[in-house]
Amino acid sequence: MLALALVFGLAGAVVADDGPQADAPTYHEDVAPILQKRCQVCHREGEIGPFPLRTYEDAIGYSEMIGEVVDTRRMPPWHADPSVGEFSNSRRLSDAERHTILDWVAAGSPQGDPETDPPPVEFSDPQVGWAIGEPDAVFSMPQPFHVPAIGTVEYQYYDLPTSFGEDKWISAMEVRIGAREAVHHVLVFVRYPKGSGLKSPKVNGGLEGYFASALPGDLVQPFPEGTAKFLPKGSTLRFQIHYTTNGEEHVDLTKMAIKFADPTQQPIRRLRTLALSEMVFKIPPGASKHVIRAGIGIKQDSMLIALTPHMHLRGKSFRYVVRYPDGTFEPLLQLPRWDFNWQNTYRLAKPKFLPKGSRVVGIAVYDNSAENPANPDPTSFVHFGEQTWNEMMIGYLDLVDAEPADRTAWEQSSQAKQ
Repeated sequence: MLALALVFGLAGAVVADDGPQADAPTYHEDVAPILQKRCQVCHREGEIGPFPLRTYEDAIGYSEMIGEVVDTRRMPPWHADPSVGEFSNSRRLSDAERHTILDWVAAGSPQGDPETDPPPVEFSDPQVGWAIGEPDAVFSMPQPFHVPAIGTVEYQYYDLPTSFGEDKWISAMEVRIGAREAVHHVLVFVRYPKGSGLKSPKVNGGLEGYFASALPGDLVQPFPEGTAKFLPKGSTLRFQIHYTTNGEEHVDLTKMAIKFADPTQQPIRRLRTLALSEMVFKIPPGASKHVIRAGIGIKQDSMLIALTPHMHLRGKSFRYVVRYPDGTFEPLLQLPRWDFNWQNTYRLAKPKFLPKGSRVVGIAVYDNSAENPANPDPTSFVHFGEQTWNEMMIGYLDLVDAEPADRTAWEQSSQAKQ
């Protein structure tokens, strides 16, 4: 929850003037359950949070900082506008959770009765176990990569043959980064074997064949029940790894684990990841609200599962909108403030039916001015490119093929709204 808190400091922290109040929230009874639910997935040993929040002793040392970042809504890191869409993986604190934390800090962060502390959440060891559970197969880079202390590192690509004797359906995947300090993100693409009769995606810098990923701040989750990605016999997995130097040398050995779905046990809908994108653009120097649009047509009735926008340091905001065949529009996701350090996949609480002929449009806004503190050079034109100081405009969509019952339910719902 607080992985960026050290950057922002303690300005505006909520500080108690008096001792604990009799009716104030306590750590063990009121705050610990919230930290377990919202924070500990990142704030524990070996994960992205810079310090653990597993005990009262952990939390009390950062209580004022916790109050400040919760009060300003910088943490937990969740950037979707709450008025647009509902998402199953939302990190956003409820109003009650937020007030509980703020009241606890204002009251002096009382400990309360340790006997009321909830049982600790059991997480897999990030250095040993996998968040998806025991995998059916693990793929690894063929050799470690030595990241230099300084300089630019070009994207590294590794082709890993799968060598399965049959087609596979994948219900869950997890990419494990070896050197978190030096790896910004990992994308994994699939390439089909020659002679398979299947049209292999063109990786093309990340626009096709998207299969799995490890993104800054994103959390590993299995695919929705009854859905899986298809991995044809003889396919090759291509790792694309973005390394960033930070003044120290690092050694990375990234791996990916997968779990198989059994198509004989239940019907499986094929999950596909598509991308809307724009590669030809030029953002002028000093432009504070440069807009780039891209869209993708829906060629068959589909159910939208998740959305993953991608920009770099000049990204300012991003939104997805669907235009239905009748010409009406509906917003799908609104990110008023893009944050390059937290690139979430936004998983819909309920799949959304997109009829054939719909078009999903992404509208990205970029700030190439000196007012953008993350801007590496406000005096230059900016083009599409892989490195952080270049820019990208990509909007991924996770879709499954719809069934006739999905269309019927959508039509009935549409008629009821008229």
